[in-house]
Amino acid sequence: MVSSFVNPVINPESKLGVSSFDDKDRIRLWQNPSEENLDIAIRAIYKQVFGNAYVMESERLVIAQSQLRQGDITVREFVRQVAYSELYRYRFFDNCPRNRAIELNFKHLLGRAPESYEEITAHSHLLDTLGYEADIDSYH
Repeated sequence: MVSSFVNPVINPESKLGVSSFDDKDRIRLWQNPSEENLDIAIRAIYKQVFGNAYVMESERLVIAQSQLRQGDITVREFVRQVAYSELYRYRFFDNCPRNRAIELNFKHLLGRAPESYEEITAHSHLLDTLGYEADIDSYH
């Protein structure tokens, strides 16, 4: 019998309380998407970026959502604007220790854990020198 047990010592993301990004959950937005597809993509983005935390209608980025619906911004830009939002910053940066905030940025923006302590150190240095927005921009 084959076991599906994953050793937590070998699985680095398990130390951070996250798991690897699963390809079956990916959402793609094609050219000329329907309203339904846009709604699915927007919900998926909020779910990914806010880590399953509920975002009330009044907390959503109405202008950015409208720009995405009209094709004025890309999905990547919408994700960036969500991460720039006061709500995201309050929940996952201002009220967290720095290294934990960086780990959460990796999880929420890239769907993975940091690969090494050097990645965390690089982002910490970026926060010190260029600030929050530059750090968010660096996750690509």
